[in-house]
Amino acid sequence: MKQILSLILALACGFGLAAQSFSDDFYDALNSDNVHQQRRILAKWAMTDPGDIDLYIARFNHYINLSMAQTGDPVLAASLADSGLTVIDRAISLFPERLDLRFGKIYFLGQIMRWQSFTDEVVRTLNRSEKTNHQWQFPNFDQGGRILIIEGVQDYLYTLNEATQNAGPEARKAILPHIRRIAHRAAQLFPSEPSFLSSLAYTYIAEADYETALHHLNRAEQLSPNDPAVLQQLVDVYTRMKNKKQAAQYRARLEKLQEP
Repeated sequence: MKQILSLILALACGFGLAAQSFSDDFYDALNSDNVHQQRRILAKWAMTDPGDIDLYIARFNHYINLSMAQTGDPVLAASLADSGLTVIDRAISLFPERLDLRFGKIYFLGQIMRWQSFTDEVVRTLNRSEKTNHQWQFPNFDQGGRILIIEGVQDYLYTLNEATQNAGPEARKAILPHIRRIAHRAAQLFPSEPSFLSSLAYTYIAEADYETALHHLNRAEQLSPNDPAVLQQLVDVYTRMKNKKQAAQYRARLEKLQEP
C-alpha cells in the first residue's frame, strides 16, 4: 500500500508540539500501512485540535492512500477518493490562500485521471491567483506565488500532454480541450510566458489547424526567439504544411542552438 503522494507528505509541517507529535505518528503509521493506527491517531487528533490544517492534510492522505491501493475494486477506490476530495475541499474552503492544498488536490485528480475535475481545479486556482495578485501561502517554500503558479501549471499541462501520448485516438481527442482550456487561461494571466502559447499551439497542431497553431507559435517565438521547444514546433508545423523553405530555416536555427 506504499502509494503515498510525496508532494502531500511534504506539506505536513505541524505547527504546535502536540500537532507535530500527531503528524509524526500518523505518517509513521501511513508508511507502515497500519490503517487501524492511522484511524486511531486521526480520531485522537480531531478531539485535541479539530481545526488543525495538518489534520485535514493527514485525513486526505489517509483516504487517497487507501483509494490508490484498491486496484481490484474500482467502486471502493472511487468512494475512498471522493472521501479524500471532500476533506481537501473543506480544507481549501477554510484556508483558501494555502496553495499546497490546491496543488495536492490537482495532483491526486491527475493520478486518478479525472481530467474534467483536474482541469476545473487548475482553472479555479488560476482565477483565485489573479484575484489575489498571486499572493499565496506555501509552507517550507520561499519562492514567490507567481513562480509557483507558473511552474505548477506548466507541470499540469505536461501531465495532460503525457496522457495524450499514452491514450488511444478517442481518449486523446477528449483530453485536448482540457489542455486548451488551461493553456488559454494561463496565457491570459501570464502573457509573457511562451510555454502556455506553445501548449495552445499543440492542441491546434493535433487538430491539423496549422494556421491557428502558427498564430500562437509566432507570439511564443517573439517572446523567446531561441526556445528549442517552440522552434521544434515551428519545424513540425511547416513540415506538415509542406512549406519546405520555412521548415528548413527553423530547422537550421534549431540545429545551431544544439551545437556544442
